[in-house]
Amino acid sequence: MEAVFRLLPGPQPLWIRIAATALIVGAAFAFRLSVGDGTGRFGFIHFILPVVAASLLFERGAGFFAVALSVLSVGSIIPWESRLETNVSAIFVFVMVASCLVFVADGLRSALSKAHAAQRATDLLLQEMSHRVKNKFAMISSIIALQSRSSSPEVKHALEDVSSRVQIIATVHDYLQLSRHNGLINMSEYVPGLCKALQQALCGPRPISLTAQAAFIELPAEKALSTGLIINELVTNAFKYAFPDDDAAGHIRVEMTSAEQDVILTVCDDGVGRSTGSKGSLGTRLVTVFAGQLGGAAHWARDGEPGCRVSIRFPS
Repeated sequence: MEAVFRLLPGPQPLWIRIAATALIVGAAFAFRLSVGDGTGRFGFIHFILPVVAASLLFERGAGFFAVALSVLSVGSIIPWESRLETNVSAIFVFVMVASCLVFVADGLRSALSKAHAAQRATDLLLQEMSHRVKNKFAMISSIIALQSRSSSPEVKHALEDVSSRVQIIATVHDYLQLSRHNGLINMSEYVPGLCKALQQALCGPRPISLTAQAAFIELPAEKALSTGLIINELVTNAFKYAFPDDDAAGHIRVEMTSAEQDVILTVCDDGVGRSTGSKGSLGTRLVTVFAGQLGGAAHWARDGEPGCRVSIRFPS
């Protein structure tokens, strides 16, 4: 709608509308002279487009002006001394048909203007709603952070995990607003952006690198949310537990690829590996639940292998 409306000029001075209409009709008349009687004795067909164009580009006044110029142009070249009644009847029919087209084109212009105004109003409402939702997310995160300051270390860590999950939901909301034309989120942008935010929040001065790569995959908001929560849990766990020595260097890699009709998400690190006690942890249970919501399952590498590797395969 926006692209179509941009083609229509806004309100123009009277002399510009007259000059532009005269130029359009003049071009049609020149073409009529060049083809001769190839399209009939009158060649009114050449003037239909100028009439519609003038009405659509400007307003009905310009359309009727185009009708008048078209009649004068045709009247200047037809022989009036013969078949007078036929000539008058043909011009009368053209005037009636062209006048109807003027009203149709002017109505179309008016409808486009109203639709464009309605679309802009809707966009403003969506932006306002998005702004308020973002404020709500920020308020929730602030309340959680405030509560964690006066809590015990265990409770503080739990509240920090909750806050990170709230931020994931807020991030999905932001990307959804950017892609609301189809309700799909581009994971090739979302996954690297999410991982960059996680690295800035979790890494600090530690020599741990995090790389993320995702193919061009578009997912609905609910699947993108579950995927983001899975990445958050796995990457957070890797930062916390895969490298117990704060001075040890390490690498975490997040990949998302497509295989036929499925999506494969892989998160791996070169840390100390997954311990036996982590099988029943909250993060592991959450990853399992989110993978099930995606219609897939999470698979961990066997204990004892270097580092940890988790793969989730689910239908797109």
